[in-house]
Amino acid sequence: MNFVVNDFSRNYIKMTMERDDNKLIIGEVLEKTSLLLSPFAPYITEYLYRNFSKESVHLSSWPKADAKKINNKLELEFEKAFKIIERGLAERDKEGIGLKWPLKSADITANFYLNKKIHDIIKKQLNVKEIYFNKIDVEIAGNINVKLDKKISAELEAEGYARELSRQIQAFRKKLRLRKENKVETYIITDDKFKKILGGNENLLKERTNSKKIEFVTTGRERFKNITEFTIKDKKGEIAILY
Repeated sequence: MNFVVNDFSRNYIKMTMERDDNKLIIGEVLEKTSLLLSPFAPYITEYLYRNFSKESVHLSSWPKADAKKINNKLELEFEKAFKIIERGLAERDKEGIGLKWPLKSADITANFYLNKKIHDIIKKQLNVKEIYFNKIDVEIAGNINVKLDKKISAELEAEGYARELSRQIQAFRKKLRLRKENKVETYIITDDKFKKILGGNENLLKERTNSKKIEFVTTGRERFKNITEFTIKDKKGEIAILY
């Protein structure tokens, strides 16, 4: 339960959504988990396993561990990283700051250090530009403290709007049944004020929505066939997609 719900679902899948091998690894985990759970949950595991094999899960061989892939040190580091991320997300929630909105930094106090590569994962999961690690030699409450810089500059606010807009564009792409690899032209119909706020984030919008073109317009709704409305806080407008 702890592995499937916490390590795998809440953490791993979120961290690897943009990786090309994500689906293959998720498939392997579901297959092996179905085999392990089959004596306790025979019906749901049979249903899941049929996606991977024509043979019944109850007639298949028990999975074998690959000792070469076990890295206890790395697992321990990620266990600590997950605790930092959990504490940081709780701080965001307490302050009412949505995860789509980037913050300048997070100060982390703990009685351990982590590999620099894991710092990048923490930054991405907490959506902060920088993290500062302060190691202390004494025990602190919960061993971890995360303090967020809650001041949101105009630049960070603009990026937050762009991230939320990209999420709504992605939702519209899905509604149009477009695949991830399908390149599109995206038009944002909005007023000049919001156009100015978003203007410096065109590359971010292109990258996150697989758009070969992003254009902000204030008129011309009648030009588009595929169009939908969006609302982000007090900002409103429409998204049009050509493909």
